[in-house]
Amino acid sequence: MNSPIHALLIVDLQPTFCEGGSLPVAGGNRVAEKIASFVLNEKKYQCVITTQDWHIAPGGHFSTSPNYIDTWPEHGLADSDEAQLHPALNKVIDKVSNMVKKGKYAAAYSGFEGVNDDEISLDLILKAKGVTHVDIVGLALDYCVKETAIDSVKYGYQTRVLTYLSAAVAPEVIDETVTELKQAGVKVVQK
Repeated sequence: MNSPIHALLIVDLQPTFCEGGSLPVAGGNRVAEKIASFVLNEKKYQCVITTQDWHIAPGGHFSTSPNYIDTWPEHGLADSDEAQLHPALNKVIDKVSNMVKKGKYAAAYSGFEGVNDDEISLDLILKAKGVTHVDIVGLALDYCVKETAIDSVKYGYQTRVLTYLSAAVAPEVIDETVTELKQAGVKVVQK
């Protein structure tokens, strides 16, 4: 039997979703530092992949009067400083094998809706590397982390979400999010 191959997906760890950004998640900068330290010290991953909101013209995803459920203020604008990876990742960028961008022309919550610069989907990137197990961290737990994890299970990967390396838009729904993840077959690790 083949040995498992582990990937770490770092979801939307961008200044746009951290304090000082256009759509901040409380604790985002702290999570970024914790993830960078984790990547620096963790040796079990054969590949580390990032996702980024990279909006060019995402249609009705943006609104001047957002409902913060389906519509949002402008964020993650392609090529802006806010859309780049969080500066905390600079010290571990050599460990990142692929960067996947999503949401160019429509709302996209799951990293599996994105592609790298060669237009290769996240699923194909993982399959090409023989990945069997996926751990997911990042922002925001109750949106893009959750949707990426649910899709990861649908694509056949053994999937875990490390909640201690994530932050939620709405902390009051974390329990509900954890329940939804578990019901979808995601293992939730709350250190």
